[in-house]
Amino acid sequence: MLKAFPSGVKWVFLDLDNTLWDFDANATEALKELFRRHNLHLHTDYHVDQFVALYQDVNAAYWKRYERGEVSKEVLRSARFTDTFDAMGIPTILQPADVWQEYLDICPLMTLMMPNALKALEVLSQRFKVALLTNGFEATQQTKIRCSGIEPYVKFMVTSESLGVAKPSLLFFEKALAEANCGSDEAVYLGDTWDTDVVGGMGAGILTYWYRRGQEDRTEENQFYGGAVDDLMGFVQL
Repeated sequence: MLKAFPSGVKWVFLDLDNTLWDFDANATEALKELFRRHNLHLHTDYHVDQFVALYQDVNAAYWKRYERGEVSKEVLRSARFTDTFDAMGIPTILQPADVWQEYLDICPLMTLMMPNALKALEVLSQRFKVALLTNGFEATQQTKIRCSGIEPYVKFMVTSESLGVAKPSLLFFEKALAEANCGSDEAVYLGDTWDTDVVGGMGAGILTYWYRRGQEDRTEENQFYGGAVDDLMGFVQL
């Protein structure tokens, strides 16, 4: 059962990747372009879909380490590619140099969105102030919101890179509340990742909703859990 927005809510905080901007689809297209651009099929038995799947697993593991403060952004950016290439059996000398920078140049320019994302932002912004809370790199996330049409609806964005800590850190959410000049009872939050978005938002005392995206349902008794959302337009009508 979804909880309605409390009457005192002034701000809606939203995650960016896979909540508004279709990270999985856009990243897949960028990775396929890199595979073609560098003729990786000549140096490995992996086909393009296997490359994408392997990279996604390696990348997810590095992001978890980054969110725990175990690796720097510089390590994350490059090692997720070199580790993938190593696992594919591509000799170091044949691995494309600075491919991580090519990826960061290509991916944020892509504009595939989650279903009804822009329409949901349009409706939300007529009732509330909207901010983005994202575990991402500042320049990359700024490019995404500018190119995809998100920017006009957003008052501000907090990124893990600019802040120096990542979700689910309490400091991250406290920074967002301070930037919005509001209390935790004056905001709601929606994100797609349980361990960072939902756990972090609830930990900050913000009524937090989970954008489930087909993930297996969970039972949660926390007073700050608003419920699981399957449709962004359903969320905006709360």
